[in-house]
Amino acid sequence: MRKFVILFLILLLPSIAYLVLSTGKHNIKPLGYFGPKELSTNGDTVYHSIPAFSFIDQDKIPYGDKDLSNKIYVANFFFTTCPSICPEMQTLMKKVHDQDDFVKLNDFKLVSFTVDPDHDTPEVLKEFSNRVGADSSRWKFLSGNQDAIYKLAYDGYMANASADSTAPGGFLHSDLVFLIDRERHIRGIYEGTSAT
Repeated sequence: MRKFVILFLILLLPSIAYLVLSTGKHNIKPLGYFGPKELSTNGDTVYHSIPAFSFIDQDKIPYGDKDLSNKIYVANFFFTTCPSICPEMQTLMKKVHDQDDFVKLNDFKLVSFTVDPDHDTPEVLKEFSNRVGADSSRWKFLSGNQDAIYKLAYDGYMANASADSTAPGGFLHSDLVFLIDRERHIRGIYEGTSAT
């Protein structure tokens, strides 16, 4: 009888394990694509992608889409003198920056675009970068032509960015954080003032 029970368990346990693993619910959710999409002439879907850009980083070095080629990155819009949502947004970016899983990845970057480039020069961004403890090889703070930044925000990230005398600090900008894939598609949009 004992041999029968052992044989029964040997045959039954793999079957139960297979059923649990193949029919169980998992937490993996595929990421969608954000933004307008079109059909190409051959019927393939062409997803919205971030247009080409080039600005100056906190080390006074040109930095843009070519530097992010074949990389995954998280982007946001902020300004260093922001009295409202920016400190929370940059705290969230810093948490992502410090995640052990991301620290080990050479192809994962963070990019923060200033919406106040007249004030946020590379020197100001360098000081800000040092204050928040950013590793400049992984987290870039970009400044440049104000109109080009606003156009990139609107056309590329589908985000607000503009000077506005009625907004706190004089600038209106999105509180969103964007996850961009290796092909420059927006794959996630998250509330930048929430840690969840």
